[in-house]
Amino acid sequence: MSNYSAFARVIDEDKANIISDSLERMNPHPIGVGVMQIEDGSGFWEVSGFFSVKPNLVQLKILEVVYEINFIVSKIENKDWVSQVQRDLKPVFVGRFMLYGHHDKELVSPNVCGLRIEAAMAFGTGHHATTVGCLSALEHLIKRGYLFRNIADIGCGTGVLAMAAARAYKAKIIAADIDEVAIETAKSNFKENGLNAKIALVKSCGFNNAEIIKRASYDLIFANILAKPLCLLAPSITKYTQQNALIILSGILNRQANGVERYYNANGFARVLIQRIDQWTTMIMQRK
Repeated sequence: MSNYSAFARVIDEDKANIISDSLERMNPHPIGVGVMQIEDGSGFWEVSGFFSVKPNLVQLKILEVVYEINFIVSKIENKDWVSQVQRDLKPVFVGRFMLYGHHDKELVSPNVCGLRIEAAMAFGTGHHATTVGCLSALEHLIKRGYLFRNIADIGCGTGVLAMAAARAYKAKIIAADIDEVAIETAKSNFKENGLNAKIALVKSCGFNNAEIIKRASYDLIFANILAKPLCLLAPSITKYTQQNALIILSGILNRQANGVERYYNANGFARVLIQRIDQWTTMIMQRK
């Protein structure tokens, strides 16, 4: 039996959510519906529906006419996609860090800091330019002799940055994410890498968690999310960091970097380092 997908690009988030609601009411019903912003700076959103049988093309055509969109309907081969992705993903090397899947465990040498990350439903196998940028920023700080004792990874995804910090420093570390799948995946990764005891893990939107607040103030914070939430987090990051604390920010499109930096300048941070990988910017900033 084959599955099917139906995708459409929409210019407006509210419109995308309305179309998503309409997809959920289709007959046959989809097994899943999603709305996601396309991270290419275009402002478009993607609405997707996944079906265990061929979707009703007449109903899709009605949605196309009403909302002036075009669906792309595809037949999906029935296979173990996670295993396929795991086989295709190559190790990532950033400074001393090596991110790898179980199929590459024989490649881990004693002189690298190996972190085993498996392909999962949560964002963050370590291959994205923003994750690479954050690891590169951490490597920059390690090489320059910075020491940290209290670290937070806000929007941790699968926990890559928290684990890298735990391998580099004897520090208190807490990781947080709002997404339940990310939390479960990070928990699995911490266990796989023997880091359960070194990293606390909580579900939280930003700093909206009693444990994160109790552990403040922090001398290093990772926030690899998106530009808008980064700007909204600026006052909280200021509130819960020590003087001279460092923050590593990413998830920022190059064209958004100046705006994000201005927010943090206004909240008492100065730039230490900025780097760009493809269309993404990562920056290190220090609280004055």
